Amino acid sequence: MSLTFLSECKDKVFHKMASLLEGKNQVTLSMKYSALADSKYIRSGLVFASGHLTGRLSDLALVDMAASIELMHTYSLIHDDLPAMDNDDMRRGQASNHIVFNEATSILAGDALQALAFEVIASSAHIQDKHKIEIIKSLAVACGHQGMVLGQQFDLDAEHKKFHDIERIHTLKTAKLIQVALTMPHLDENQSLAPYSLLYELGEKLGLAFQIMDDVLEASSDSGTLGKSNASDIENKKMTYVSVFGVVESERRAGELLAWCTDRINQTFTESQARHLIELAHYMVARSH
Repeated sequence: MSLTFLSECKDKVFHKMASLLEGKNQVTLSMKYSALADSKYIRSGLVFASGHLTGRLSDLALVDMAASIELMHTYSLIHDDLPAMDNDDMRRGQASNHIVFNEATSILAGDALQALAFEVIASSAHIQDKHKIEIIKSLAVACGHQGMVLGQQFDLDAEHKKFHDIERIHTLKTAKLIQVALTMPHLDENQSLAPYSLLYELGEKLGLAFQIMDDVLEASSDSGTLGKSNASDIENKKMTYVSVFGVVESERRAGELLAWCTDRINQTFTESQARHLIELAHYMVARSH
């Protein structure tokens, strides 16, 4: 895909987050270190691509939504890398947060980023109040004990052979936040309508395909290309899609999910409406890092 669209989204959201993290105290510096590190901003791109399907929302509203998603995602990465979790020492091409600061500060930075994600929505001057409530609720459910946190617990359980459903782990731990990125711009609409229902299902399937390919890349690429350790899953005896099904079947499953997503998008939206979403979907599965 042309990365121009994603680059434009990244610039807007980066500047928004930078404006929120101007303090010089230790916890803010820790937050800034991870939140402003170089990354792909795929979830931000999904917010904008989804918002552009109808064009009802202002660019400033989409920036606030995308910033909240990126802040929440960064919190999850900081905590995911902690010694008590996945114990990774590299993230986004640099040392993990707890390596540079310390474990306690990293926990606090993650907590603060999660709170800031909700604050961005609540204080936005560009989102209607009713819409704010729906966004905050959706984000909280996706990232709480029924979503991302539960996925992390299942992931830890799998290390001890107490949980065996890798698709369930990936759906909760990764796809839930991608699902919110896609549906967030439409939470003030009639959620029983076909476009919203499609985006909800699309987020789950595309998020699963994205994480499956992440597992494939960790098994076939190097740490420098990935920007994170590619040996961590093996060393920590993590259950991955590749460890369960192998590379060939993993790639086949990701391709199957992508085909489903692109077919449904093309059936529901016009080419001009869905161009960026289609391009992002392909990029998420075909990327090299």
